[in-house]
Amino acid sequence: MDKKRQYLLDCGIKCAWHNKTVDEFTNDADALDAVVRYIERADEMIRKGVGLYLWGANGTGKSHLMNTAFITFIERKYRCRVFSMDDIVSHVTATWYSDEQRDAFQNMLCRVDFLGIDEFGKNVDADGNPLPLPDLVKRVIESVLRYRVQMNKPVWITSNTDPKNVRKVFSEDVGSLLNEAVISVLVRGNDYRKTVIQKRLKNLLLSLIHISEPTR
Repeated sequence: MDKKRQYLLDCGIKCAWHNKTVDEFTNDADALDAVVRYIERADEMIRKGVGLYLWGANGTGKSHLMNTAFITFIERKYRCRVFSMDDIVSHVTATWYSDEQRDAFQNMLCRVDFLGIDEFGKNVDADGNPLPLPDLVKRVIESVLRYRVQMNKPVWITSNTDPKNVRKVFSEDVGSLLNEAVISVLVRGNDYRKTVIQKRLKNLLLSLIHISEPTR
């Protein structure tokens, strides 16, 4: 594995995003424009400590926008780190039992220019109504957000949770911190995962037909 790919993995950016770009996103022109304009003003956003809250239905490309934006930041020498919400909860709870891990995690939170939290608050029922998260998760997310806000450092978040429901899913404090720290961007569009699956199945079918054709 080359050094660039390993560095992206070390930054929490999974292999699926390594060869993708922001411009490949086609689901929502307004959301793409918001992300591109943010990237163009990255230095200003760092000074102001302002991030983005990318929210919408499953498969609309929120993670695509965040991860490819972070790859662009990395190419421009910014320091970035992406976590899933489950990962960040695991990292924080591990620091409760190790001073060394606590210091390393706090240094990371302070050092990185852009922190990304993927799959933030995916707690909704079948009708899309918000479901509260366990108190442990609420405590962890609140502590991370509070630290970043107090350090005036940007946070990017992808979520299925409508911003108006964050207080129900998390807490009043988390909702207040996000109001201070992020700009909400609704990401609309079709579920691209279904399109990808259909394309793969079509390609597989064509390859099978080709294999089954008799040689002449």
